[in-house]
Amino acid sequence: MFYADDTQLYLNFDRGNLNYAVSQMELCIQAVRQWMNNNYLKLNDGKTEVVVFRNKKYDEPCLDNVSLKIGDRHVSCTSKVRNLGVCMDHYLSMDKQINQICQSTMFHLRQIGQIRKYLDKPTTEKLVHAVISSRLDYCNSLLYGVPSSQLNRLQKLQNTAARITSRVGRYSSITQVHKELHWLPVESRIDYKILVLVFRAMTYGTPAYLRDLLQQPVKQRPTRSHYLHQLQVPVAKNKIVWRPKLLQRCTSTLEQPPTTSAIIEDN
Repeated sequence: MFYADDTQLYLNFDRGNLNYAVSQMELCIQAVRQWMNNNYLKLNDGKTEVVVFRNKKYDEPCLDNVSLKIGDRHVSCTSKVRNLGVCMDHYLSMDKQINQICQSTMFHLRQIGQIRKYLDKPTTEKLVHAVISSRLDYCNSLLYGVPSSQLNRLQKLQNTAARITSRVGRYSSITQVHKELHWLPVESRIDYKILVLVFRAMTYGTPAYLRDLLQQPVKQRPTRSHYLHQLQVPVAKNKIVWRPKLLQRCTSTLEQPPTTSAIIEDN
């Protein structure tokens, strides 16, 4: 018997169609369960989680009482779920994810700081990249648009890692340390991740599900900006949308033969 992990189902619905959405989701889960049984797979009911993502301004108590019938169990709605290692709360504020990153990263920073005097600088850089930078960069594009106060918490962790690596004082200029280590700040690393994803999707057409989301505005007549391959900025009520400045920064590099170095220079 095989077990399938990270099987996810999504359904978009209005607040007035809550009961209909629950019934449709239960039917879909039942169909998935039947398909798994036919292919010698098993749906683990005990590890199944349900969450209703919504806007904090239009929150309603009834959304917390949602439950789905999965097999012989009734799974209640939770305030957060884990998706491929990313902790996502029901408001998509990413506070839980940042708390998780800070907790694990600070633990490893203390451990590295205790053995720093026994390591040379190249070895310390490799250790920091493997343990600290990997945590700061993992799915960091999801942190775009979060408040600066939350990003500053991650930036302090990166600054601490830079000071440990370079063995500089607490009051030394951290900007110069980042330049010597060739490290981008946390916010710039998030922008760079998004720009690289857009660049690869527009240039190579992969992945296809991202390329389909990138639409270029249709103009009645050619203009000077026509050859810049500008992207159409989506209209959304949520403020967490790629700002036009970031999209312009990516599309302006596509006028010439595209390279990732051009994205770094613009960033």
